[in-house]
Amino acid sequence: MIEFKDTIIGYTSPLLEIENMCLETGNVYVLIGKNGIGKSTFLRSINGEINPIQGEIQIGGQISNKLSNSARAKTLSFTAAGFKGIPFLSTYDYVALGRTPHTGVLGRLNDVDQEQIRQALESTGISHLTERYTDQLSDGERQLATIAKSLAQQTPVILLDEPSAFLDYLNKRTLIQTLLRIAAEENKCIVLSSHDLDICLEVGAPILLVDQRLRKIYTAEENASKASVIQRAFGIE
Repeated sequence: MIEFKDTIIGYTSPLLEIENMCLETGNVYVLIGKNGIGKSTFLRSINGEINPIQGEIQIGGQISNKLSNSARAKTLSFTAAGFKGIPFLSTYDYVALGRTPHTGVLGRLNDVDQEQIRQALESTGISHLTERYTDQLSDGERQLATIAKSLAQQTPVILLDEPSAFLDYLNKRTLIQTLLRIAAEENKCIVLSSHDLDICLEVGAPILLVDQRLRKIYTAEENASKASVIQRAFGIE
């Protein structure tokens, strides 16, 4: 679904290299690496916001940074970290924004749209927050609302930057399990950055390792140990 072909990413100078790698639908890929090494840049490069310095990134056979805005909105949803909420914007209306690529010119929600919003709210466990304004939610609740918005968008590819930040252990684990279920049941390719290595290894999510020494991103071995991932990602023996 997402293919990297001898790709080097960065802004004005090379930051990370991804050789030939393919991320398939039905999986949740967890991006592990130290702060500031380029995890957000990687996600934004997939999203087509940053052009590769070398090579290309294809989404379903199409070059990511050459997709039209309309095609991109129906192919990828991207949730950045740090949503602070908006005064007087309810959680329901915020999640409903995920349906924008599918509504008409007037933005009216039909029964299908309403159902997708309901399912997204239910999947993330925030149905009881629909009337609350987003700036009145807790950090964790706002994080879940951003994920619900991505789910409501109904794209085959979902990109999430630190989606489990501000969540407690139980909600972190529940979130990862929910994303695994959604990826499998709805045949989506979900890529997220995370520092919750223990949980991700526990549930068996594939690890995308940002090797701090080689400055490369590659898929860790299926049964990679926690120690080996930490050593390669953080340089800790």
